[in-house]
Amino acid sequence: MLKFSGQPAVPNNVQTSLQSLVDNAGLLSPQLRDVLSFVRTHESVHLFVQVLDSGTGAHGNTGTYVSLPKAPTGTLVEEAFLGGPALLLGRHEAFVKVTVEAGPGSSPVEAATTLLHELELHAAPAVLLLRRLALTPEGDDARLGLVLHRMRRPDEHTDLDRQEQYVRSAARIRAAAQDSTTADWAAALLKRAGQDATEQFAAYEAKSPDKDEASPARVQWLIALIAGVGRAGPDAVADRPRPGPRKARPRAAAAPGLDPAGLLARRMTERVGMLDAVDEARAVYGLPVGKALDLYCRQLVPALLAQAPGHGLDDVVQQVVFLKYHGVPDLVALDAVDAAGTASPPVVAVASSWPPVGLPVFWLSTGERGSWTQLTGLPEALQRARGIAHGSLLYLDGQVYKAAVRDSEPDQDLRTTRFFPHTATGTFVALVKQ
Repeated sequence: MLKFSGQPAVPNNVQTSLQSLVDNAGLLSPQLRDVLSFVRTHESVHLFVQVLDSGTGAHGNTGTYVSLPKAPTGTLVEEAFLGGPALLLGRHEAFVKVTVEAGPGSSPVEAATTLLHELELHAAPAVLLLRRLALTPEGDDARLGLVLHRMRRPDEHTDLDRQEQYVRSAARIRAAAQDSTTADWAAALLKRAGQDATEQFAAYEAKSPDKDEASPARVQWLIALIAGVGRAGPDAVADRPRPGPRKARPRAAAAPGLDPAGLLARRMTERVGMLDAVDEARAVYGLPVGKALDLYCRQLVPALLAQAPGHGLDDVVQQVVFLKYHGVPDLVALDAVDAAGTASPPVVAVASSWPPVGLPVFWLSTGERGSWTQLTGLPEALQRARGIAHGSLLYLDGQVYKAAVRDSEPDQDLRTTRFFPHTATGTFVALVKQ
């Protein structure tokens, strides 16, 4: 399960720490134990854990891939869905790859916490998806429906169930290690896992598009649960009722008389994200996911892109930003721009929502795109602009920034940006990314 080959600088104590976690696999969450059992016996679904001799042990990553049988590399499931769903529909192999960066100087406890985080929060639901795909017949559109559902889920860091299982797993490891040589390590693992769960859940919950009125209560419930587990062990309960599930995303009613293309076009004009629009077409019309994807990517996106030059958007970056503004994912937008000009765009009725309402639009020059940051200066286009007030928002190469304006140069810069002289007004301006 662990791969150290080719990574000679992973410290021995980190390797031992990670191996201790793997040796305690029977103490992990029931869901994780279940998927680990599945990958041990299934010939076409795999789980790989690789430990790199870089980083400090505090950073990890989990990717879910599909590939043709025996192929040396794979394609991210999300990319296959957006760019080549035939790979998902046909015979394929699949694997989840967990990476932990643990170079010299890494903390054994930090690295073990990172691995446990990746396994419980990300690998468990990823392998569950691959198992469902493997058990669905080849060519069945239901495979694409499974991936669509997975991609539309809220960020896994805001999954209260997975965060709970993450902490309880660490608590079971601590309980099993009492009076052993690994007792201190296991106690430190639980403490760090509790901190990580609290920090990650609170941070992602605060910026989640699915945030609702119960979001603060979810954070407090998790904090209370972690405290209880720390005192009373892995089976402890929180000292307050568990908040209910998030409310389903509200969906605007479709206008009567629209066909699937008309509905998708309406949602594109309304800047509804592609995944939500395709899911709605599936639900309202009983349309196969693959057909809705093809309609969206091969008809509507090229038709919308054909309108970009009329807005003065001629280069690749501008056109990709134009499509993304309408809810088109990066990969679909890039594919459409690359294919532009190879055939006449389809004649489909789709209305553009460009330009952004209430946001002045600026573009980086070709030279600035390779080097500009908020710490290097103000973009050329911004230097010529008037009417930039303190607190105003602007749209720069597809990103929203808030302007901070001062009449004189401040003694201290902001944490992530700097103030620079603004040529057109003589003020000092900094850009804060939103």
